[in-house]
Amino acid sequence: MSDPHTDPAQLEQELLDDQGLSAAERYAAFLAAVADSGRFWVAESGEYLLTLFDGEEQELLPAWPSAATARAALTQAPTLAGYAPAPRELAVWRERAAAAMGEAGVGVGVFPDTAMQCAVVAPAQLLEHLDALIADAGAAPGESEGASTGLDLAQAQRALAQKFAKPKEG
Repeated sequence: MSDPHTDPAQLEQELLDDQGLSAAERYAAFLAAVADSGRFWVAESGEYLLTLFDGEEQELLPAWPSAATARAALTQAPTLAGYAPAPRELAVWRERAAAAMGEAGVGVGVFPDTAMQCAVVAPAQLLEHLDALIADAGAAPGESEGASTGLDLAQAQRALAQKFAKPKEG
């Protein structure tokens, strides 16, 4: 099996396949993809940015790990036909938008599926989780001699889901 990080088409297909997972598992897949690429996708229509409201009336910015996953979710909602995926660089979002979103009480709806169900986190919490994952990835090479067996991505996603995701029932 080839490394998904070397084949963008394979990674894209894996992310599309992940839409059938639980919100917590999609959250873990989102973290892994964004930590690797340094970007995520939102939905825009002209000058408008799509936000949603969860069952508790919290405003959310839906965020996807790729343009294809965003497009797949958006096409399932006819009322969102005017919206298209738009990339956001993590570093720019961190600097310009994350704090303002937190202050305004806007959460991040991470990796909504085709029914727009998602894990909900505060922007600061999302950044903490991404920073932890990026730091772990940076420290991983050469840490142990027995590490040559490779990473089991599915197991890592489950572990991340258990450690980080606290999806809200919607």
